[in-house]
Amino acid sequence: MKTYKCDVLVVGGGPAGSNAARYAAKGADVILIEKKKEIGGPVQCAEGVSQGLFEKLEMKQSNRYISTNIEFVKLISPNGTVIRLDGEKVKYWKSGMILDREVFDKAIAKEAARNGADFLMKTRFVSAKRTSNGVTVKAKQMNEDIQIDAKILIGADGPPSIVAKSLGMDTTVPLRYLESGIQYLMMPMEIEPCIELYFGDCYAPGGYSWIFPKGDDQANVGLGVLPVKAKETAQYYLDKFIQRPRFKKAKIVEVNAGAIPVNGPLKEPYMDNLLLAGDAGRFVNPLTGGGIHTAIITGKHAGELAVEAIAKEDYSKDFLKKYNDMWKPDIYEELDKCLKAQEAFMKLTEKDLDSIAETLKDLKLETISTISILKAIIAKNPGLLLKFGKFM
Repeated sequence: MKTYKCDVLVVGGGPAGSNAARYAAKGADVILIEKKKEIGGPVQCAEGVSQGLFEKLEMKQSNRYISTNIEFVKLISPNGTVIRLDGEKVKYWKSGMILDREVFDKAIAKEAARNGADFLMKTRFVSAKRTSNGVTVKAKQMNEDIQIDAKILIGADGPPSIVAKSLGMDTTVPLRYLESGIQYLMMPMEIEPCIELYFGDCYAPGGYSWIFPKGDDQANVGLGVLPVKAKETAQYYLDKFIQRPRFKKAKIVEVNAGAIPVNGPLKEPYMDNLLLAGDAGRFVNPLTGGGIHTAIITGKHAGELAVEAIAKEDYSKDFLKKYNDMWKPDIYEELDKCLKAQEAFMKLTEKDLDSIAETLKDLKLETISTISILKAIIAKNPGLLLKFGKFM
């Protein structure tokens, strides 16, 4: 059996894992294993991000990573009322962008490689066991069994984390908070440089539907539903959604599906010899299901803390609990408020959503953010204060 040794082993080559490897490799010997044959595909998200992503990533923005620059946003209620958000309605407007995740993810991985991280592709994590020297991992590379001895594992393997389970941590998400997502890449389509979000159980029970433009004539068309509210599968609702006339000539050229944890971060996304980053630690916006920027942030902090632990030769839970002190100032307040808002939105009827949309037609905002939109909704609809009490 082939054996590898390293200080830090990262499992998963998405944005969280690659960014963790990138920062850990600055001060430690790092190996990243990825079950797929290449970084960046298949894509399992709508690929939309805010303008500040590259600042958080500490990487220079490049047009190579971007499919479409977003000029405005449309929010659509059950009865078809459209709220348009753009530079005229938002005082401090910052346009968003739709990434080309294949290029973007590879760019982060290349930075990790430049810093010295090694990559083992088509390598599937099987199990992990603590030893007196750290952790021994069993994995399958192609069809061969391999062993990797490391001092710290960074689990960036999505939900529920098999890495965490193997070391004794249960990251199972209750069904109430496990969103089922599916997305089609469709073309040819007439598109605008905007994000479209459709709210209401008529579109996606317990979630929402989206259309994110990608280039000149294609778009990511998808939705997320909560099984506790949906009577059918996510694919059923998406197939129903694309029956609209605008999709008549469009063809499905790619399908992606997955589970999204929307119950907020784990209270302790760490234990002896282990840190969890990205979706594996449930670092996902509970209201939108978005997780790219949280993956970037938690990956960075996990990588930096792993370097500290290696330097101090302390891989204990007591030392690694510092992880919470690192990521919480960046994203905890946002995720906590969005979790409370999600609980409130579950109580809203389609009539409520239509009423909200009507009152927000002339909406004026300071900034374009989930929190600012929610506050504007409550300000315009004080009768909803009881449902949004926890959020406030």
